[in-house]
Amino acid sequence: MRVAILDLGTNVFSLLIARVSKEGYEIIEVAKIPSKIGEGGITRGILTEEALRATIGAMEIVESTIKRAGGVDIRMAIATSAVRDASNSGDLVRIVRERGFNVEIIKGEREAELIYKGVRESMLLYDEIFLIMDIGGGSNEFIIADKNRIYWKESYNMGVVRVRETTPPSDPIKETEIEALESYFREGMATLWEAVERYRPTLLIGCSGSFDTLRELIFPEDDFSVPSLTMDRELMERLHKKLLLSDREERVAMRGMSPIRVDYIVIGSILVNLVISATNPAEICQSSFSLKEGCMAEIYESLTKNSN
Repeated sequence: MRVAILDLGTNVFSLLIARVSKEGYEIIEVAKIPSKIGEGGITRGILTEEALRATIGAMEIVESTIKRAGGVDIRMAIATSAVRDASNSGDLVRIVRERGFNVEIIKGEREAELIYKGVRESMLLYDEIFLIMDIGGGSNEFIIADKNRIYWKESYNMGVVRVRETTPPSDPIKETEIEALESYFREGMATLWEAVERYRPTLLIGCSGSFDTLRELIFPEDDFSVPSLTMDRELMERLHKKLLLSDREERVAMRGMSPIRVDYIVIGSILVNLVISATNPAEICQSSFSLKEGCMAEIYESLTKNSN
């Protein structure tokens, strides 16, 4: 069975095409398509006309990618923060359904669960307790877990697009703005710091979004053929300082910089640095698997259960 799973993200549509059976799964293709559906409307709870036009364009790319890959049997789309908070979400859902996708708008807790399942598929995990962070455009998901179960999870409506739309920073960002953002994250994510204190995770796993771009900037030769990678803390701190001092033109010129994240990576890096400082993990890893791979894992799980 060939499956297309589409993560309708606030800033990026992420497409996974895979062959899934009870014997296992094979990833055929992964594509990231700029959508920016949160721009201009996310803080007002709407999807703008520009966002809907961008969705039509993005879905054309999705369709051509599926055809190039040889077609699929099942099409699934998962809508997250920008769509679930929009009063006119039905307009976007209709556009996606017209391309044959079954669309599900999920809550933040369900999003966190799928992210956890996706990350588990990307790396060999032992008995340690780890913290997963997924920095999105509309929301950020945090999960404290081990390889067998989730201990705590929460979704915060404090994604990088939402933050930038609310308080656009200077370019380069000012020291006072950095301090204000850190305070904003500290106060708004108070339950995260309490959970970290309670469970004391020793491994930090960053996935998708800004963490992908941090990996690309630190290892520009990397082709992402390995779905997870250990990140050097010193290199991350050095990159963080460089990003804070950069303006947009300088960021665009950075080798490995993703054009779709050039305007958001500074905010994302501030949050990453804050989490690292607060948790002081023994190890930091990046996973390129997230929500869509979690959906794939669930399909595989259901096939194996039904065959027993």
